[in-house]
Amino acid sequence: MGRRTWLTLALATLLAAGSVTSLAGAGPKRFTDPRPKTVTRGLDFLHSRQQTNGGFGSMANTAWGMLGAVASGERMGSSLWTIAGRNPYRFLQANNHVTAASNDADAPIYYSRAIMSYVAVGHLNEVFRAGTPAADLLAKLYSYQDFVDGSPTKGRFSPLVSIPSRQAVVSTAWAILGMQAVGARDQVRFGPAVTWLLTQQNGDGGFSADQLPDSSNLEDTAVAIQALEAGVAAGVAVPASAILDAHAYLKAHQRSDGGFPYAPGGPTDGTATAAAIQAIIAMGGQQSAWKQGTHAPADALASLQQRNGGYKDRATDSGANLVVTSWALVALRSKPFTTYPKNPGSAVKGFVYRPRIVSSEPRNKAKFTGTRSVLIHAKYTDTTNHGVGTGVDPKACRVYVDNVNRTKHARIGTTSLSLQLKNVPNGAHTYKLRIVDYAGNVRQLTHTFTVAIPTPTPTTPAPLPTYRPPTAYPTPSHTPTPSTTLYPTPTSTSSYAPYPSASASPGTVSGQPVSSPSPSGSPGVGASGGGGSAAGFVGGTLLAMLPIGAAVSYLAFHRREQALDAAGEGKVLPGGGSTWDRLKLNLGKLKDIVKPAGRQ
Repeated sequence: MGRRTWLTLALATLLAAGSVTSLAGAGPKRFTDPRPKTVTRGLDFLHSRQQTNGGFGSMANTAWGMLGAVASGERMGSSLWTIAGRNPYRFLQANNHVTAASNDADAPIYYSRAIMSYVAVGHLNEVFRAGTPAADLLAKLYSYQDFVDGSPTKGRFSPLVSIPSRQAVVSTAWAILGMQAVGARDQVRFGPAVTWLLTQQNGDGGFSADQLPDSSNLEDTAVAIQALEAGVAAGVAVPASAILDAHAYLKAHQRSDGGFPYAPGGPTDGTATAAAIQAIIAMGGQQSAWKQGTHAPADALASLQQRNGGYKDRATDSGANLVVTSWALVALRSKPFTTYPKNPGSAVKGFVYRPRIVSSEPRNKAKFTGTRSVLIHAKYTDTTNHGVGTGVDPKACRVYVDNVNRTKHARIGTTSLSLQLKNVPNGAHTYKLRIVDYAGNVRQLTHTFTVAIPTPTPTTPAPLPTYRPPTAYPTPSHTPTPSTTLYPTPTSTSSYAPYPSASASPGTVSGQPVSSPSPSGSPGVGASGGGGSAAGFVGGTLLAMLPIGAAVSYLAFHRREQALDAAGEGKVLPGGGSTWDRLKLNLGKLKDIVKPAGRQ
């Protein structure tokens, strides 16, 4: 293989490697939600208002909720809108529409929106057999129309038989939109309704809720514009001037913030602004042409959105409203009722509305064998790659340990929480996290963990030996040395003879007398140590003299006994005198011997 061939192969390999690296670095394309945050947060609010029966409270509110969600690209039959097998459509089908309409303030408007909601979720055929018991919604709507030939009000829809003019204009406008949605644009019912509506336009170009001579308002004017545009689309003769005059009325009363009031001179109104945005689109206009300075109508509508994602009708209202929120969602998705919900548009990926728990510790069924300190920690978010919710509300989140609320001891933020447990006893335990977003949607997590610290075995002390007395005391193996006897037995070497020698002169006693201590009591030699040393010397001397004194006393006692024995026999001793006389003499001498020197 030549050099050129090698270079060609090497270059091809490098190019291939670069292509693979480029593809690997790109990775899968992440889905991004085309809907603005104002819409996804509004959906967050709708989700939080959905109940376990699948609906949004009342049947009227459920129809509105369906219109707002579908306009935002949601499909109401999806799992995200299904609770225990029930979704909003099933809720409407499970309830009585006739009863709901009779309890509503305006029955023709109720039937019109119910028809539109069925069309929005793709159940057009069920319009004619809706609810339980089944009812034909379109036929019920027609029952409120004046259909008498030659009547000056032919084509009018009115909710009240007793006061047919009450709410007649707004009822007729909504009825036209309902018939438009279901495709009932005939010249028998649809055409007369549009024609009668034209007769109710005021001189200022606006429309009112009630039949003339009621004053105009911007909300009903915007709805009437859409109804007239639907008539134009169906081929009904609608003068262009009627729509232009209505257009001028809206423009004349637009507020500086870009929004529209319900009545001229009032504050920005949510439903009036949403309806005006739809009317602008239905007339073929653009919001950019309706800016007031830098503020477009959508900006004014967004200013009424609350932290929970819902929209208020007015800034002074206490809270968000489901109807206003749904209407705002339809308008923000540029869906006028001239074409919507007949053409609902393509759905986008469903909005994941509940907060998502990214991680949590301890993991489920964790076991602790070396510590009684357990840290509960979790990370969460209300933002996904296909939707941004209202965000986690720390004040609404809860932490439970063994079914006891421990929230006040936890540190809870917008993205994480932690709770330190100490001295956890042995056994199985459960902790539950309840993460709530600002709209009120809840994500729950329940985990168990076990603490199993080995219990130390207590040390049993060795039993003390049982005392058993000996059966016999042992014989000492050696003879103990006797202590010194106080009175020793005299031996044959004693200097004291038991009997005096016959040659000895009377009264003579051999031996040396014991010297007496110095009468002065001064210390002897070596007593320079003071009084203590002298006392020690005297004490030692006395102790040393004790055996001597004892011996002398013993000998004197013994000699006295012998003398008494001889005296008792009456013998006369050599040299004269009896034994008794000799004894007395000797006792006198003995007394001098034992008498200490210096004593008198």
